[in-house]
Amino acid sequence: MSNNIATIGGHTIHLADPVTPPKCNFVGRKEELALCRVAWGVDEESNRLTEESIPLHFRLHGPPGVGKNEVVYEIARQLGMPLHIIQGHEELTPEDLVLLLVPDSEASSRDPMGLVLRASPLATAIYEGGLFFFDEMNRVPERALSPLSSALDGRQSIYSAMTGISIEPKNDEARSRFRFCCALNPGLSASGHVLPEYIEQRTLPVVQLDYLGFDDLREILKQTLECPRAFLKAFQGWYHKRAKQDMSIRQLLAMIIFVMDYQRRTDSSALDALTRAEPLFVGPEE
Repeated sequence: MSNNIATIGGHTIHLADPVTPPKCNFVGRKEELALCRVAWGVDEESNRLTEESIPLHFRLHGPPGVGKNEVVYEIARQLGMPLHIIQGHEELTPEDLVLLLVPDSEASSRDPMGLVLRASPLATAIYEGGLFFFDEMNRVPERALSPLSSALDGRQSIYSAMTGISIEPKNDEARSRFRFCCALNPGLSASGHVLPEYIEQRTLPVVQLDYLGFDDLREILKQTLECPRAFLKAFQGWYHKRAKQDMSIRQLLAMIIFVMDYQRRTDSSALDALTRAEPLFVGPEE
């Protein structure tokens, strides 16, 4: 349970802790990062949020594993601001986006069933003024997204039907610092799981993330796994011989970890190991 506590509407509420983005040297995505920073009103000179433009709640589209989360992490690292995240799932309810009654971890033996109010990551970001990322938002039932209608317009507040409490920014500074973005699961979109129109219109612009090119993939391997130069050369030859070159970062890293270990165990060449591993991770070529 977070030690960060606020009094809202006369009620004591435990706020959510922000996440800590993993430390890494971000590679590529300069254009996409620039679009996201413009949407959020980030000043290029000071690298701070500016009040000269009205911030927009952008939406990230792209295949799985291409780094949508990493784009948000990188912006949070650049701004040095708290980042809150909700992972979308089918069982999410409207109250999961606002307030929950949860067991009190500090309840005494006299009151073992003590309950406390806990703010969601979204409610905390609104109240304190922080960055918020809703991952796979189209996986969530439409009814559960209803609290977003007031969170993503000029009201910038979120209402708990369970408690009757409305959460809004604690002051003008917090109001000016709140930023929202989301990512969609493209497979669900293709099967008809789309956002309601009032959410679509509140989450613009749409920033598309496609598969990274070879140079960026090679640099990620070099930095993340410290691949030897000879291995990277073999990887280049294998990669450019493929008929399809749409590999996600997640696929690539998993495959190369396997290939390097396989190569050590079998004393095979890097090219042979890559060829043998490919069907296990990306499927056979069509």
